[in-house]
Amino acid sequence: MPRRTEPPVEERTSRSSGGGPRTRGGWTPAGTAELRRTEGAQRRTGRGEAARRQLLDTARRVFERDGYTGVGIADIVREAGVSQGSFYTYFSSKVEVLRELMDEVVATMDAALVTRPDDEQLDPVSALERSNQRYMEAYRGHGRLYVIGEQLARIDDEAAEALHRRRRNDVERVAATIRRWQARGVADPTIDPVPTAAVLVTLTRHLCYWLYIGGDDFYDEDSALSALNATWIRTVDLRRRPNKRWLQDGS
Repeated sequence: MPRRTEPPVEERTSRSSGGGPRTRGGWTPAGTAELRRTEGAQRRTGRGEAARRQLLDTARRVFERDGYTGVGIADIVREAGVSQGSFYTYFSSKVEVLRELMDEVVATMDAALVTRPDDEQLDPVSALERSNQRYMEAYRGHGRLYVIGEQLARIDDEAAEALHRRRRNDVERVAATIRRWQARGVADPTIDPVPTAAVLVTLTRHLCYWLYIGGDDFYDEDSALSALNATWIRTVDLRRRPNKRWLQDGS
């Protein structure tokens, strides 16, 4: 959001020896006057950020409840209890709002997949199981909005490009993990990392969709996670310890 600033003032000779910003009257504030001006600016910034955050949180709630295409700016501001003018102070359109919300969701879901320091102490199978569990937990909390972002990609070119970029990044990330497993001798060296990664990424996302969004009610989260882990492990023949033959064949 644009930062609110004082109107420009003419350069004048000040009676104060300070070098700080001058008031309209031409003097440099000092002491309690300077403190009041600084605190006032901070309060204005804080209020603005709080109002902006309120609009984002309200828009997310409305999108998740009513979808994207059926929601207008009027619906968001009515639920937020603010005017449309307040909305346009911070955002140019509801597309901009959804894009920003999607950036937050993607960052949260990506963070769930980042290797943690204590993961380094785990064997490959245990590390995979923990990573899949974190991803499913993140999808449970954010998947509905993620799906709405995918729907936006059908009608918005920028959203479509972002969706394809995210999928490519996800596939490349998993492919890199498979290559590391192969180099360590804990995964089948004969599999092709990239298409295998594409299959595993698609499988994981679709399972989460049907479990948390699509309405599957004939299995539970624990059994889904167990089946997901087993599928990953069988697909790449993941081992807890290096297979000496694989290491010798690759040398």
